[in-house]
Amino acid sequence: MITMAKDEDIAARALCQLLEFGFVADGMDPAIAKVLAGKACEVGVKKVARDVKKKKAAGKRKLNSWQQYVKTNSAKYKYKSGSKKGQVNFKALSRDFKKAGRAKK
Repeated sequence: MITMAKDEDIAARALCQLLEFGFVADGMDPAIAKVLAGKACEVGVKKVARDVKKKKAAGKRKLNSWQQYVKTNSAKYKYKSGSKKGQVNFKALSRDFKKAGRAKK
C-alpha cells in the first residue's frame, strides 16, 4: 500500500539530505555524516513543526472609547452640503464626545 507523504516530511527529508551531503563535502566520513545529519534533523524538524502548529492568529483588539463612539455615531455627524458633503464632521463629533464624558463624571 502506497501512502502520500506530507509536504513537511518531504521538506524535512530534503533538508536532512542537504545537511548530510554538506558534511560529506567538507571531508567527513559518510557514515558519521549520515548519523549526525539524522540526529540534527530529528530534533530540529520536530521542534519547528510543533512551533508552527501552536502559533495562532492574533485576534482583533478591543476598540477604545473614542473609536467606539466614532463607530456608533459617525452617521449622525456628516456634512450635509458643501465641498465636504458626506464626510464625517470630526470637530462636532469630538466636541460632543468630550461633553458626554463630562456628563458621566
